[in-house]
Amino acid sequence: MPLLVLGINHHSAPIAVREKLAIAERDLPHALAALSGLPGVREGALLSTCNRTEAWAVAGPEAGPVEDTLADFLAGRHGLGRHEFDGHLYCCRAGAAANHLFSVASGLDSMILGEPDIQRQVKTAMEAAQSARTLGTRLNRLFQDALVTGKKARTETGIARGTFSVGAAAVELATQIFGESLSGHTVLVLGAGKMSEITARHLQSRGAPTVLVANRTYEKAVALANQFGGQARRFDDLPALLQSADIVVCSTAAPHPIVTRALMNDVMRARRGRPLYLIDIAVPRDVEASVDAMQNVFLYNIDHLQDLVAGARQSRSGEVARAHEIVESSVTEYLRWERSLEVAPLVVAVRQKLEETRLAEIARLRSRLPDLPEKDWKAIESAFQSLTNKIAHPATVAIKAAPETDNAPATLEAIRRAYGVEHLEELSD
Repeated sequence: MPLLVLGINHHSAPIAVREKLAIAERDLPHALAALSGLPGVREGALLSTCNRTEAWAVAGPEAGPVEDTLADFLAGRHGLGRHEFDGHLYCCRAGAAANHLFSVASGLDSMILGEPDIQRQVKTAMEAAQSARTLGTRLNRLFQDALVTGKKARTETGIARGTFSVGAAAVELATQIFGESLSGHTVLVLGAGKMSEITARHLQSRGAPTVLVANRTYEKAVALANQFGGQARRFDDLPALLQSADIVVCSTAAPHPIVTRALMNDVMRARRGRPLYLIDIAVPRDVEASVDAMQNVFLYNIDHLQDLVAGARQSRSGEVARAHEIVESSVTEYLRWERSLEVAPLVVAVRQKLEETRLAEIARLRSRLPDLPEKDWKAIESAFQSLTNKIAHPATVAIKAAPETDNAPATLEAIRRAYGVEHLEELSD
């Protein structure tokens, strides 16, 4: 059963394209149920972050071109036509798919090398699929191994040394605009999720004297503002907040833009030409793209942050190479385990055949020796059981080792014939 991933990320598409396929965390249960119901999909998981949306699947042997099915699924969920993003999709299978997820969890595939938050996002994707009961044996092992590999890559190499998150990069951009210290400037943070929390903490550390937090759920804005001494504001006050702020960092989970061109027309008239810097790190975007064309409005989205971190990967090329070695080693182990699943039915079949033979021989002896004391039968059965295990052991070892050899098909066929389990398909159904 093939393992594959089909997705879109910051390498393959700009924010204007990939935001169309983003799946909010609250929508994961419904989306996973739909994914698991697709023809040929035996297991499924969804990973959606600010930089990627990926559909993971283990397909049954009867499945056709599952990549087309997954692409139609992603398009259909958002009411899109395939032509809107077809050229931006990538698809990895088998070992390449495992390598991709392990690299993602390690932060090697992130916009910001070694980004720590991706580990949490991979775990969230795994737990969501577990809760939806769409994660079977293979994907469960794959995601568990990815988390272990990601942690190992970060602790045993320097890829995460001095790294910062997307939220921290947004603050770095603000300091490039206003100077190293944000003292004297009012900052507005829209949203109260994890990314907003990270961003707010970095803003505070850079000396922003006033950090306002607005969220549709006011209680969440209060809770976040209380963590760093900021000030909570009601979302209904957004026009007035935009009029007073110097920097606005947008990171809500809204499905549509909340800062529109119409709203900004009114805001900028009230500001009387005073510049406003908008840093939109939400996916889908919180700010309409047309706002960027307005006079004295400076809009940056998550793709603009790439310029800030472009040099990090090159400066840590040695650490990146070491992290890739860790990933490759983990992929090898995962594929070895996966191959063991393929021969597991033969191990079971051989043991079943030997057990049936043992029981048949015990029954034949009992019919021939009806007067033998029960204590003697216990000794005989114990001896037969020991003999059966000794016969089964070399076959089990050979079966499990076969996938690593060049003549695996011939070896497995020889074992089938030797133990009389040629009709393995019937035994494993």
